Amino acid sequence: MYRNEIEGFIDSHREEMIEDICTLCRINSEKMPYVEGKPYGEGPFQALQAALGMAEGYGFSIRNYDNYVGTADLNDKERQLDILAHLDVVPAGEGWTETKPFEPVVKDGKLFGRGTADDKGPAVAALYAMRAVKELGIPLNKNVRLILGTDEECGSSDIVNYYDKEDEAPMTFSPDAEFPVINIEKGRLEGHFHASFQASEAMPRLVKVEAGIKANVVPGKARAVVEGIDLKTLEAAAEAVEKETGISFVLEGDLPVMTVTAQGEGAHASTPQEGKNALTGLLVYLTRLPFVECPQMDMVKNLLKLFPHGDTCGKAAGISMEDELSGALTLAFSMLTVGADGLEGVFDSRCPICATEESVLGVV
Repeated sequence: MYRNEIEGFIDSHREEMIEDICTLCRINSEKMPYVEGKPYGEGPFQALQAALGMAEGYGFSIRNYDNYVGTADLNDKERQLDILAHLDVVPAGEGWTETKPFEPVVKDGKLFGRGTADDKGPAVAALYAMRAVKELGIPLNKNVRLILGTDEECGSSDIVNYYDKEDEAPMTFSPDAEFPVINIEKGRLEGHFHASFQASEAMPRLVKVEAGIKANVVPGKARAVVEGIDLKTLEAAAEAVEKETGISFVLEGDLPVMTVTAQGEGAHASTPQEGKNALTGLLVYLTRLPFVECPQMDMVKNLLKLFPHGDTCGKAAGISMEDELSGALTLAFSMLTVGADGLEGVFDSRCPICATEESVLGVV
């Protein structure tokens, strides 16, 4: 009934809406260390204050839930619909190439900037939809609440905090997926593991591995320090593995100690097939070097068997599965540290509807 009026309102406020999106996207709101009163650090705090300031400026009643979540209500009637959006972002990392991540620009008819699609842009779009209804005077007999979270990318503890205080509305949707509507979402499994082993000083040896920035990010770079291997051998292995995997390698340092940096392409862990995992590529490289046999390298080789390069569906782990409605399981080996006497790792899996505790967690 009001479609033409709403579309006209949005068209007439297009530039204003783009500027509001840019205001939020100029804020680096990746999760940061806790400081008092700011549960996810300075960036998410600043983004929440800015967004709530916008909503209040447009005449909405707002509430701040201890800087975990902010809300904006369309009216004071009974809540019928919640719109669940978030203001935090995945770190831009080293794979962001189109623009500077926190300096949004309009380019070729598109808006580029960290968070324009996930999820600051959709959050502002939802705010403007509410604004259109409000300023056009479209009558409603129920309330709509926009919920602005600040920890969606790292586990949604913000929303847990919010729903400890508030009941869910009868209806909820999240403007954080593909257009137009998705009514199915895979379950997320974030796995953490660690191992200890006897240290070995025998040469040549692997000194350490450091890879990954967040559990839900396929690493675009991964680094290892090796000792006691000649440059010719290191270069030959790098050339061979690059041909095999598409991962390139940079060698730096002064013999006998060298730093090896594997360079791939980052991606979101929900779509690992869109990236080139530098961590798994680095493991391939390390297993091709003539290290002395030791418990540390046995563990590294076992990790590569479990997470082989290019396996983004959990086939080697024995959990590959898919269904018609939600698609295939995905698995991304996203973080790893290896030292002389231990290692710690993290993987991110998105499990389809057909997944069960027995078919995923129960697999040995």
